[in-house]
Amino acid sequence: MEVKMDQKIIPRVLAIYLPQFHETEDNNAWWGRGFTDWETVKTAEAYFPGHNQPRMPLNQYYYDLSQKRVMERQAELAADYGIGGFCFYHYYFKDGKKELELPAENLLKWKDIRMPFCFNWANESWIRSWSRFTGNVWAEKYEKKTEGVVDIANGMLAEQDYGDEGDWIMHFEYLLPFFRDDRYIKKDGRPIFVFYSPNDIKPLDEMTECWRRLAREAGLDGLYLIGSKLNAPTPYLDAALIYEPRNSINKLNSIGKVQIKNGVRCFSYDDIWDRINETEPVYGCKTYFCGVSGYDDTPRRGTSGECLVEASPAIFERQLETLMQKSIDEGNEFLFVNAWNEWGEGMYLEPDMIDGYKYLGAVKNALKVSYSWEKAGEKEKAQETVKAEISALSDNVQKFKSLFELIDKWLFLEQENKVNFRRYFQNKSIHSVAVYGMAALGKHVLFQLRKEGIAPLFGIDRYVGQFGNDFKIYRPEEEFPEVDAVIITAYDTGTIHRQLKERCQGTIIALETMIDEMARW
Repeated sequence: MEVKMDQKIIPRVLAIYLPQFHETEDNNAWWGRGFTDWETVKTAEAYFPGHNQPRMPLNQYYYDLSQKRVMERQAELAADYGIGGFCFYHYYFKDGKKELELPAENLLKWKDIRMPFCFNWANESWIRSWSRFTGNVWAEKYEKKTEGVVDIANGMLAEQDYGDEGDWIMHFEYLLPFFRDDRYIKKDGRPIFVFYSPNDIKPLDEMTECWRRLAREAGLDGLYLIGSKLNAPTPYLDAALIYEPRNSINKLNSIGKVQIKNGVRCFSYDDIWDRINETEPVYGCKTYFCGVSGYDDTPRRGTSGECLVEASPAIFERQLETLMQKSIDEGNEFLFVNAWNEWGEGMYLEPDMIDGYKYLGAVKNALKVSYSWEKAGEKEKAQETVKAEISALSDNVQKFKSLFELIDKWLFLEQENKVNFRRYFQNKSIHSVAVYGMAALGKHVLFQLRKEGIAPLFGIDRYVGQFGNDFKIYRPEEEFPEVDAVIITAYDTGTIHRQLKERCQGTIIALETMIDEMARW
């Protein structure tokens, strides 16, 4: 539990946990028999002078996470050094496919292991580096070794898709025994659950509403849902998590504070931490912070990787103390650290051959310092108007990013002659359509429909005169005729979907959903 100090809270340190280091059938097929991330660690190379590779666990302890004693030892070590729990990556894909689920499922059975835990849903597809789809490239260096081992269309290893309510219920029912476990980490009695990429979940509002209802029906006090990579508050989640070091690497990249060493993009460890401690909370949203023990993904990605250089336990301890105070000032119950055991990306608190237990000791020391701090005055607040403008700007950035990604997908499909609205409508038994949002994307949709000989009945937009008498447009607040389907081309699809749902009987489809389905043909 978190510790209170003069009505303030000493946050509980939660270490991000990679449940990878055990053999699985899929990894055998994709990367070679017996492959685990330890292979990437053992075969890592130093690419420039002073490059700390390969990393080696203390006493060459290349453990197997399928073994109970390994997880017992991790739980004991974490407790000894003040780690308040583990935030397990949770890999759950299309149609309920799971990856690397064994350690968490074993922990659920091994009730005697006192390991507090929660889940962080890493909701990205797993892909080969050459895939035209977006997702997580797991081990780029090892692709040539296993090329042709399995026939994987379009470079997709495990596809991330969110399905419909039936899929959400199935996912929740899988999670429920974990949520009910007394070791599962909760806030005010509510199990906490992190979404790694909530912006990628188109039905986030419906999914979270479904899960919250199911949680109440199951006798839980609700759910406490946290989203990383958020630029602005969302009503569907309870809090934000600023995920590091990616957030701060992007900041240093944007101002050119990067060194290229033999192809590897290198960033100062201290500079990264300075950015972490300077980062403001997401405006208008409860925000948790994330420290980082290190970062070096060259074991997986070779010279196309990134590396934090000049890292040390002393810098980690000093900067973690600052982040701890920042979390206390914000009243945060949790402080995340990336990571406990991400050895293939150089992020770990576990002891190694060079620094031993010093990074773990730094966590323990930072907690001790936090207990001794006294209130030193209230944190100065920036002007509300400035924060609001920054938040609005961030939202616009996300909007244009989504627009670019959608256009990029469309262009790829054009090259492959896969853009076929007529086929999509035939598959869905749709005979009459309307288009919501007649800006740039809406105009392209109208052009494509007419090109295929399809005549949409009307458009819906705030500006009704842009096509003259050539195409009828209704304002969103006006009554409009019933159609089989309305295609949404505007950005805020969730809000628009809810508004339309109350007013029309037909199917409501986001353009991105249509494009994604065409990509799977």
